[in-house]
Amino acid sequence: MYNQADLDLNGDGQTDLTDNACGDLPNITLDKTVLGVVANADGTFTVSYQITVSNNGGATGIYTLVDEAAFDDDVTILNGGFTISTGGPALAGQFTGDPSPLTLVANQEIAAGATHTFVIDYRASLDLSDNSTDGGDNVYTSCADATGGNGSEPGQGLFNMASLDLNGDGTADLTDDVCVDVPTADLSAHQACEQ
Repeated sequence: MYNQADLDLNGDGQTDLTDNACGDLPNITLDKTVLGVVANADGTFTVSYQITVSNNGGATGIYTLVDEAAFDDDVTILNGGFTISTGGPALAGQFTGDPSPLTLVANQEIAAGATHTFVIDYRASLDLSDNSTDGGDNVYTSCADATGGNGSEPGQGLFNMASLDLNGDGTADLTDDVCVDVPTADLSAHQACEQ
């Protein structure tokens, strides 16, 4: 952010004094990906996501990172945990039930050139039975984009969104979302039971 000031001291249109300053700004980016979905032996499954926050600017920045699961309404989050795997402060946590929205860090500094990588796991179950108590509609809605790319919406598959607040005003400045479907074996078993 280079800036220069010029002074003409005698009104002749010529600069008599010049001073300049240059300051760098942070440039923080956000990337969310699906690491995978694993069917567990107890009939549940675990879905894992990676969130990468990078600062490719020239100055330290500050961010608050929030993760929000917005799965199909027949999916119940049982528990899970999160860690920061690279960069940033040592961070790990566990939760029971649906913690959404889950603030992973608040007002976290990130140095110029640094990358903070988070991993978050949700262990969940799917119940499509008529007597289910999950409040869902007993119909599984798949992700709109089976590759996990853009186009999916909250309430589909295992939709998940990360958001960054870069100025501390409580409003997301950057978001990134992904969607992946329940493991096929789990889904097939539940659909078979309903027929």
